[in-house]
Amino acid sequence: MAPGTLERQYVDLECGRVAYLRYGPKGKPKDKNAPPLLLVHGIPTSSRLWEPLLGLLGEHYDCIVPDLLGLGRSQPKAEADLSGPGQANMLAQLLDELEIKECFAAFHDQGGMHGQQMLKNHGERIKAVVFTNCICYDNWPVPVIDLIMYLGRGIKPLAKIRLAQLAFRLLWPLTVFRRNIPRPIVEDWEYALNTGGQVLDDWIRYSQSQTPHWTLDAVPTLQAWEKPAMVLWAAQDRFLPISWGAKLAADIPGADNNPTLIPFAGHFWQTEVPESGAKAIHEFFSKQK
Repeated sequence: MAPGTLERQYVDLECGRVAYLRYGPKGKPKDKNAPPLLLVHGIPTSSRLWEPLLGLLGEHYDCIVPDLLGLGRSQPKAEADLSGPGQANMLAQLLDELEIKECFAAFHDQGGMHGQQMLKNHGERIKAVVFTNCICYDNWPVPVIDLIMYLGRGIKPLAKIRLAQLAFRLLWPLTVFRRNIPRPIVEDWEYALNTGGQVLDDWIRYSQSQTPHWTLDAVPTLQAWEKPAMVLWAAQDRFLPISWGAKLAADIPGADNNPTLIPFAGHFWQTEVPESGAKAIHEFFSKQK
């Protein structure tokens, strides 16, 4: 499925207005026979990152793909918590609103931290989980995200003269191994920078709300997690090397001792080899039905 195919849906929650994509078997938004699958992105991406997989995964699952608060097109309330626990609470509220008690879930990049907090605080909602090329332990922030967090509000004048956008474009080739990132995904990356105002303030607040405290806080939960789990890792990730995936897989009792590798792909493997990733995810979850 080409990024930009699906129209976003919106729902008003206690924490703010959340945008999300939803796609299930034969395109039906609510197929009672399809197990729900929650797919969560990281920074600076959006729900569009997972869209290339939805054509295949949507044949088997009711796919729910939200924009995190402060990223994509979701609009947090002023008092909303944008940290790991706050985003995990948002995901639980979204499931409540969609009347979903339990789901499969896959978490990527910064979304991995929110997923780890979801396992800790809402573990009963997760039937089985996939962590893919995500932050964990104290392996972050990587230099690019560290720079964003350091710049803080200083990024606003840079965005106005498009220096921030240029910096992102120069860094994009480092995130992929062999393909360009599709334009609709890039547009979401730059949406806050180009829009400015409250949208950019929320984006900055998200970046400054993140801290390794929340991944380290979740380590005991991971080490006690006995429900089915899989660690799926792109082998050519320059930001988060495979050694972190190996450690994560070894520490989660419900996972195999070794991560499942996606060869010849970088950090944003969803834009490069969506079929390979979707097949690996489906093969894992299909065993848990």
